[in-house]
Amino acid sequence: MKHLGILLLVCGLFSHESANAQTPVLLKDINPTGSSYPGNITCFGELAYFSADDGIHGIELWKTDGTESGTVLVKDIMEGSGNSNPRNFFEIDGFIYFTTGSSSSDQQLWKTDGTTMGTQMAVDFTQVEGLLSWGGFAKYGNNIYFSGSSSEAGSELWYTDGTVAGTQLLVDILPGTVGSGPRDMIEFQDHLYFTANVPEEYLEPWVTDGTPQGTHMLKDCYVGTGSSNPMYYTVAGDHLFFRAETAAQSDELWVTDGTSDGTVLVEDISPGQDGSLPSNFTEHNGELYFRAYPSFGTNYIYRSDGTSVGTIPLPQPTYDYNLAEGMCSHDGWLYFLAYGDFNKQLWRTDGTAAGTEEILYPGPTPIQPMSNAYNLGSCGGELLFRAGYIEEIGYELFILNTSVGIDEPALTNVDIFPNPTSGQLQVSGFPVNSTFSLYTTDGRSVLNTPAAPRIDVSELRSGPYVVRITNATGGMVHTQLLILQH
Repeated sequence: MKHLGILLLVCGLFSHESANAQTPVLLKDINPTGSSYPGNITCFGELAYFSADDGIHGIELWKTDGTESGTVLVKDIMEGSGNSNPRNFFEIDGFIYFTTGSSSSDQQLWKTDGTTMGTQMAVDFTQVEGLLSWGGFAKYGNNIYFSGSSSEAGSELWYTDGTVAGTQLLVDILPGTVGSGPRDMIEFQDHLYFTANVPEEYLEPWVTDGTPQGTHMLKDCYVGTGSSNPMYYTVAGDHLFFRAETAAQSDELWVTDGTSDGTVLVEDISPGQDGSLPSNFTEHNGELYFRAYPSFGTNYIYRSDGTSVGTIPLPQPTYDYNLAEGMCSHDGWLYFLAYGDFNKQLWRTDGTAAGTEEILYPGPTPIQPMSNAYNLGSCGGELLFRAGYIEEIGYELFILNTSVGIDEPALTNVDIFPNPTSGQLQVSGFPVNSTFSLYTTDGRSVLNTPAAPRIDVSELRSGPYVVRITNATGGMVHTQLLILQH
């Protein structure tokens, strides 16, 4: 009865979710001698660019189209085993721009068309007169804006068009050598929004149209002496969301429509001075999703449409998660990293309690397979992420594969038993010259043999498999779920 219960449970799962169920699959073992630690995964159409270390060239620029053969090193920018550390990817006029270097004084701006020859340095910032350090890059229009520091103006708002001559200070917001320290830049509704620090107003949201005269503070959110310290600017729908604090409310969710009057507190999720500490902002289905603490020690994923009534926590599943992060909108679902019990795993939700679940790797895994995972990337129908599911290969690049369905037509006279099985199958009713195939639930073929009255599957690992029997011309004649239990 125990085996029957397992069979019914798994069959019910596959018949209900065969179109959506997914399993993590290793995309490529980039570093055969250890972990490649793929990071900064950024998607542009069907391609994703990222950084990785193959154990030979150091941390360099890679790209993938979601296939093993299409996952390749673009260029060894710092030749040898040194690291170029590519990050901050932007698309402008068909080129992917990115920065290299390890500190604010040695970063360079590069661009690529996806080929080795087409990957070239655009701007060596050390050649820009007066520029001492730089960082915090963001695309706005056809230019890249950043916080640049000079001895005359301190840290202020700069921009580049991708050339040394076209790299210059936009505006000296705080005259003098200290600087306003612009940071957290983002493009929204044909303007660039950022945080800047000036006397009396302190750290507040600012906006620019790309001209000195069009650069001004958006709103003094923290009225009086103090900083609202806005951060995590994220566009969702027709709104720009961010986190800020005031004298009355600590760190909470704010929103702006681009006007001072339209820059308001969305909801005081945790009333008082503690603040709900909203973080991990991401856009999903036109709304903002984020993590917040309604009370001390309790955290949920929230969604918001920019209104108080439309800012609510997601229903919690029976098997709960904790500390959600790395959220990513993919194929109509919200994927994220979170802890179930003490184990950090990949999760997904459709916004309901019943539709919230862990995405587990089939087979033994380390205790914390996602402990060194950060961002997820949705590219060309694939979800890409770093994981350490296989201890022997370390942290590598994984994707999700749609599971094999079992809703194909079947012949009623084909019989496969026992099911569940310990390894010896009896098969009857199959056509002459037909083929017996067995697949894991993530679509990997593990057995392909001529159909016979007796088939041995005892060498395979315990778990669910999908049987497919095809005739001599390759036509499907039978499919079913098989449970192997040693």
